[in-house]
This record gives sequence, structure tokens and C-alpha cells, in this order.
Amino acid sequence: MARRDRGAAAEEKPRRRRGRSLAGESGLPTYTPEIALRSIDGHLTRTGTQVMAWYRLAAQAWSFRSDSQREVLIRQIAAQLGELQGRWLHLRVTTRPYPVHMWAESFDNNALGRMPDVAGALGWDGFLEGEQRHLMGLSMSDKEVFLGIEVSGRGMLDRWVDAAAPVLERIAPAAVRAELAALDSEVTHIDELVAGSGLDAVPARPDDVAWLMQRSCALGLPAPRTLSVVPGGVSRWETEDLAGFTDGVDMYQEPYAPTVKVIGRIRSQTVQRNVAVLSVGLMEGLRIPEIDDPWMQHSDRLPFPVEWSARIYVRRPEEVAGELQRQMGKVRSQIRHYTHDHDLDPPMSLARQADRVLEVEDELTTGLTQLNTRLYGWWRVAVSGKDEAEAVSRAQQVLDVYRPKVQMEHPEAQYKYAREFIPGEPLASTAYRRRGSVTWAAAAVPAATASVGDRRGIMIGETCTATRRPVAWDPWLAQEVRRASGLTAVVGGLGSGKSFLTGLIVYKTLRSGARWTVLDPSGPLAELTRLPELAPFSRHINLLRADPGILNPYRVVAEPRQDHFADEEDPERAWRRERSLAAATRRRLVLDVLTGLLPYDISRMPHTRIVLLRAVREVGGANDRHPGLVIDALRRHARDGEEHAGVVADFLEERRELPQAALLFPDTSRDDPWQDERDYRLTVLTMQGMTLPRPGSPREEWTDGESLAVELLNLASWLTQRTIYEADRNLRKGVALDETHFLSQVPTGKVLIDRLARDSRKFNVRALFASQLAGDLLRVSGFASLVNAVFVGRTDDGEAQDEALRLLKVPTGVGYEQMLGTLSPRPRHDDRPDDTPRQFVFADGHGGVEKIRIDLEGPHLEHVRAALDTNPDASRVSASGVPVAAAAAPAAVRAPDEPAPPRPVTMRYDGLPAEIDDSRSDDELDDVFADDDVLDDFAPHVPPVLPAGAELLDDEELDLVDDLDGSPAGHDRAPHAHGNGHDRARSAGEAVR
Repeated sequence: MARRDRGAAAEEKPRRRRGRSLAGESGLPTYTPEIALRSIDGHLTRTGTQVMAWYRLAAQAWSFRSDSQREVLIRQIAAQLGELQGRWLHLRVTTRPYPVHMWAESFDNNALGRMPDVAGALGWDGFLEGEQRHLMGLSMSDKEVFLGIEVSGRGMLDRWVDAAAPVLERIAPAAVRAELAALDSEVTHIDELVAGSGLDAVPARPDDVAWLMQRSCALGLPAPRTLSVVPGGVSRWETEDLAGFTDGVDMYQEPYAPTVKVIGRIRSQTVQRNVAVLSVGLMEGLRIPEIDDPWMQHSDRLPFPVEWSARIYVRRPEEVAGELQRQMGKVRSQIRHYTHDHDLDPPMSLARQADRVLEVEDELTTGLTQLNTRLYGWWRVAVSGKDEAEAVSRAQQVLDVYRPKVQMEHPEAQYKYAREFIPGEPLASTAYRRRGSVTWAAAAVPAATASVGDRRGIMIGETCTATRRPVAWDPWLAQEVRRASGLTAVVGGLGSGKSFLTGLIVYKTLRSGARWTVLDPSGPLAELTRLPELAPFSRHINLLRADPGILNPYRVVAEPRQDHFADEEDPERAWRRERSLAAATRRRLVLDVLTGLLPYDISRMPHTRIVLLRAVREVGGANDRHPGLVIDALRRHARDGEEHAGVVADFLEERRELPQAALLFPDTSRDDPWQDERDYRLTVLTMQGMTLPRPGSPREEWTDGESLAVELLNLASWLTQRTIYEADRNLRKGVALDETHFLSQVPTGKVLIDRLARDSRKFNVRALFASQLAGDLLRVSGFASLVNAVFVGRTDDGEAQDEALRLLKVPTGVGYEQMLGTLSPRPRHDDRPDDTPRQFVFADGHGGVEKIRIDLEGPHLEHVRAALDTNPDASRVSASGVPVAAAAAPAAVRAPDEPAPPRPVTMRYDGLPAEIDDSRSDDELDDVFADDDVLDDFAPHVPPVLPAGAELLDDEELDLVDDLDGSPAGHDRAPHAHGNGHDRARSAGEAVR
């Protein structure tokens, strides 16, 4: 019974004995943070004396902007600072390692439809891992700029409520939030103020605040590659939560030591760094932006990270006015002492002080008040090293980069100066106070950095201006997201690296799922088709040895696909209209080609143009025609009494006998040599052995072979763009054309460039046009307005430099022209091959323009780098004359349908192939059209005659008189040529039988 009573008593609720109580919460120790900060709520931080709102400033472009644009930026920043009168500001500049893992994840997710891996070759996982390893080895970082703005001071009641928060949270939770609720309107006002142009600031996110606190409390320690993400929904750190920023980090200084030691834990390992803190001292008048760069940006040139902390107080006008009156009184008293008491002239320094006081007073009483507001502040710079010697050495480099115009001081009490970098900490000392206007402070432009490219595309290199950061570029971001053109210009002189850059873009985008057709007349990019990972999906076609008719002018213009017009208001009418435009384009193209084949004196005769125009109209514009039918039509006209038609036919027949001219005339007994059902991802068209005219030479100086080469190049360019319209319009496609300066000299070449520019967005195409001179592309009407991205390599000629800047949309006449001549500097007294990475000025089409260095140095891409190396090297040839690389390369890496190596060509004494010996006696060709009036008088009396079985498409009766203009009638809209529809997207390139 007693046991049951004791058990029952144990189950009863314990009763509190009289005179005694449980320990409860009274026995808990009180936690006091080692820093002045007491809590963080969103982007607001609170200490015992003030509340500050923290913002993240947007990166500001500084390079390749005009002085007027830079002055506008400085005035905008100054106006925003001037609105913060009476407030304390804390400016913090830190760095964050480039988020390699985030880029890799975005790049992997953006690689849609990538090709399968090939056994024994570099697979996708290996490629992506190699890109990450190489990028992490570069140790590059992004600049991050934070600005803390004082919202309100804190009184005794605020501090008492903050201290009693654990108790009040249960009793009166509204009282704890009352302080922040009262500041809502003030915080909203500051948010709107700093969000304008200039600072372009946004409230710091919880992740940003956490990163700023960790980088400040662990000043100088290596930045972690990955920062633990703040749990979702967490935006408040209580007093006890601040221990997460201070625990595990210790900062101390030995007496009279020039640095402070910081010891912390990173991934369970103890790390020690020595930090040297400098302070900005005396500064002479800087001329920003006319001569000098923003003075805070100078530290970006150093090869190690630099931290900035600035405490700034924006003064009220009445405070400045009173101080100016006192200073003016002192100066007048000193002047009176010299002049009245001693009858001496005052020193000039005293007169300059008086003038400066009057100037400041005038600034405060006239003009915009915001821009003339005064401030004072303290600017600190921190650098770190693995030991004291390295930290002091880096501090000396900071002094050197700022001298002689800015004096940097190395003060004592390094521990207190280092703690200034932590938000909320007090000033270490008021020494080295700097005074000036808000315009002077805004001229520091702390957020100025290199900003170009995106964060999801292929890695093409790194910036090489004041700021060094990786450059990623997605060639299809403009078309898919920003609804812009996909037109890209690659400009540079010989040896500037155009082919290397094109090969890099083609290779890396192929790996990520794109399809490319490349026209490379000289042929170095054909080596891409031999790479093991690309060979099964690639083909190389040397057009000069291809099947007859592959460059038939009637076949290189694709036929529109009806399914591409399903979104039109009247799909049937739109499709038929595009078919008619395609037919007119074919007629115009064959007219230009045949005119170009004629001797120059014959082609410029008005009657020549007339008889050719009649014959072309008679043949029509269907895609099953060929130039031989035009010659047959000329023969019929000659038999009907048109003697000149026979003359033109004779000359064309003579050109038809040339080996290369066979590409224009198909074998009617065979199928189209371009069509094939294989899914090719890469098609490289080359024309090795073709002799092009010297750039800039007049057409009357061209030989017959050179004239034919230009026409073949024009047709090959049209053949290249045909793949755009035969594939699914949503597939990511690319077209790369070299030697495009010759296209600008041919009317149909200009039409081709204009068509690619206008259709690139609709058909998701990135079109690369490579040329030695920007002026060749600018001659194409509308090219400058349609171009999206631009790469400009080394350019030495003054006129070419000016045109290149116009293409970049960069101000001219302000000194950027000379900079283009310094890209990719070449050693003058070095006999070693110049294989240094090439430099380009890259405009990404979205406002970013920077000088970049092309990077293909990763170990995983060594075979790609070797394939794109176009520098001649005799050591690559063995003693027997067999190329070493070819002897060692396995046969399995040859691309399907790859033509046999070219046979040697017997050369005559004058350097021309023996097979075109007879062509040297012919005159040169030109694209000279007949006068409109002559043709108008003649054409109405010559009715068109159709051969048996020929028929005209709807609207094909478009009068070819319009072809005499610079562009064909109706070509304000480019014909959309398309191929057959398939459920599965076909390749951008089709195989040659």
C-alpha cells in the first residue's frame, strides 16, 4: 500500500515548496558580442547608438566611355550623396571569388541538345570539369561594393528595449518591433533615393549581409570558395546569432608591429594571415575623368585582393557656412597682420587659401545644392599576406601605385584600424581626415569595374584592364532572351587571332549543343573536324574539289518551308510571298555571278546587262534551274538576231571550261550534292588553292582567276546560310564567314549580310563575320545598327581604327584609336614564335565593352589549341617530308567524307597554277549595271520566253528592272528559305554525296 501511495505521489504534479523556487532562466549567463553590432534585421544593422541600412551598389562601366558620359555618372553619384546630408555613411569594398560552381551549373543547364560522348575522346563531364579546374586555378574574383547609410540614432529607451528583448518578446512583442516600424518610412525614402542612376543600389540580401560580416570579421583570411547559404526565410540575426561571425576568428597585434595578425578556421583548418592597414593621406588635385582614373580604382590593378573601408559624414550647409566664416576670419586676420602691422605683402599660399574659401562659399550659395554639399571622411585600405614580410611588401605596392598624386599613410594601432572594417565599429582615430565636396568623393567611383559578358555562356577569356575577371558569353542569349540580333563582327589585321577566336567559339558552343556551318577559305578551321570528339558529327568539304554544281546559284538559296509561317496572319499568303522573294533572289544572284565571270570591258557594257537580264528572266527563279540554261537562252537569242547575246554566251562558255567553274554547273543526272540525311553538327567549307584579290584593289585590276574566286566565295557564303533555313528554327545554329570584306563588294553579298542580320533572331542564329577592316562591313547598309556583338583585334591603320570604334559604338577622337594598335603587343627583339594569347576589345551588345584576353590554355584543351595553331613551324615536318602530327594521328579521327589530301599543283615561273595559264590574258571583271533608262526602253519589246516545262511561281513576274538598284525589289524583307520538316531537328549542315 505504501508503495502504491509513493507511486501515485510520483505521478502527481510537483508542488513548489514555500520559500524556495526553481532556477529558471535567472542562472543563464549573458552573452555580449565582441563587436559593437547588436542585431541584424533584413538589410538594417543596429548598434547601441545607431541604425544603418546596407545596400549593394551595381557595377559601373568606366572603360571605353566618353568623358561626357563619365562626368554624367560622377554628377549623378554626387547628387545622390548630397541628398544624404547629416548622415554617416560606411563604404565597404570587398571581393568575392568568381562563383565557378554557379557558372558551371548554369552552363550545364544551358547546354541543350549537346552531342553524345565519343569513346576514347574528351566527354562532356571531362570538358566541364576541365573548364572548372582551369577557371579555379586563375583565382579571379568579383568586386562587391556595399554602402551603409545611417537611418536614425538610438536613444536610451531604444537601448533598454533592445536589452530587454528576450523578456519583452513574450510579454509585449510589439514593443520590440516598434523601433523598426517607426523607421519604415525613412528606410523607404532612402531605398528610393539610392536606387536612381549613379549608385544604382539595391537593399542587401541576407546572403549579402552574411558575406559582408564574414569578410569583415575575418579580414585578410582567404575567402571561402562557397559560403554556407543563409536558410530560407531567415533575415534576422539576434544578438546571440552574431557569434557565428566572430567565433573562430582572433585578431591581435604585437606592440609596434606594422601589421595585425588574424587567425581563423577555414574548413576545420587553422589559417593565419598578417594584415596591413593604410590610410589615404594628402591628395593633389586629380583631373577625373579628363586625365586620371577614379582614384579608388587604382587598387584594382594590383595582383592581390584589396579591401576598402570609408567612414563618411555628409555635412549640412549651415555647419559648413559657420566653419567657412571662421576660416575666412582667420585668413583675413593673418593678411591684415602682414599688411597693416608690418607693411609686408602676404605670402601667396595665404592668398590661395583666401581664394579657395571664397570659392567654396560661392559653391554653397549658388548652383545645385546637392552637388556643392561638403563632407569629410576617412578612407582605409587593407592588404594581407601569409606573413608580415609579404603583407608589408604588398602595402608598399599600394603606396607605389598611388604615388605621387596620392599619399598613403601606414599608421600605428593597426588592431583598431583593422576593426574599422567591421560594420558598426567606431573610428580608430580621427587622424588623416579628408575634406572635400560630394563631387570629389563621387569621382572615386568605387563601383567602377570591368563588366562584360554574362554568367551562363562559354568561357572565352578574361578582362585585362584595371579589373581582371572571367568573361563568359552565351551567343544565343541575345536572340532567346533579349530579342536582339545575332550578328557578330570579328575584325582585326593579319595575325590578330580572328581564326583562333572563331575556332574557340565554334568548338565550345558545339560541345554545348549548337550546330555550326563555317566558311573558311584558307582552311585552318577544318582541323576541328578531325578532333576525336567532333569527328563523327563533322564533315569537311573542299569546295574546289567537290561535286559539280555544289555552288549552283539556283540551289544555294533555300526554298521557304511552309511550317515556318504558321504564326503569320495569313500563313499561305506569307509563304507564297517568301517563295517569290526567294525566286527573285536566285535570279539576281545568277545575274551577278554571270556578270562577274565576264571580262571587265564586256561586263560594263549596257547591252551586256540587257541580254543577260533577258536570258535570266526567261529561265526563271525555280530552284531546279542552273546557269547552263541561261547560256542556252543566250544562244537562242543569238539565233534570233541578237548578235551581242552570242558574244556573251561565247565568253561564258569559255569560263565554263575552267576547272573551278564546274562548281556552278551541276551534273543533271545526279542528285543535289548538298543533301544528305546524316545529322552533322559541324560543316566546314574550305577553298584551299583559291586566289583572292588583294584587299582594296579595284575590280579592273583583278585577274580572271581572282574574279572567279570572288564569285565562288559569294556563292559559298550563300550556301553556308542555306543551312539556317533547312533546320528547325528553334535550334541553336551558328554561321561563321571569313573573308567577308569581299562580300561587301558584291551586291548580292550585301543582300546576304543584310538577310543574316535580320533573320538571325527569328531563326536563332549567331552569325560571325570576320574581316580585316571594319569599313568593309560598315559599307553594308544598316550593318552598324543591326550588329549585336563585336570583337576588334589589333588594328594599326588610323582610318581602320576609327571605323572599328564606330563598329564598337565607342566614342571616337578621345584616344581609344591608339589603344587598338597596342592590342596583343609583339616582342621586337625576340626570335621565338609569338604564341601569346591574343587581345580583343569585346562589345557584348548589351552595354559592356572591355579589353579581353582570349584564353584556351586549359590542359584539357591542349589538343584543340594545337589544332587551331596556324603558325608555320618547320619542326613539325619529319626528315622524310611527312608531317609529324599526321604520321602520329590515328586514322580513326578523320571526319566522315573528308576529301583526300590535295594533289600538288605544278606552278609556272610567274607563280600561277599551270591549269589557269590562259586566264592571264583576260581583262578584269566588275559589277557595273546598265542604266535604268536603257533597259526600260529595251525590255518592253522583248517578251519573256519560257523553255518547255518551265513555269513561273506566283508573283515571279516581279520586273527585273529593279535588280539594277543596289538591292533587289522587295528585298527589304529577306526571304526565309526553309527545308523539309522533320519531327527530329535536322543538322545545320547536310552531307555531300
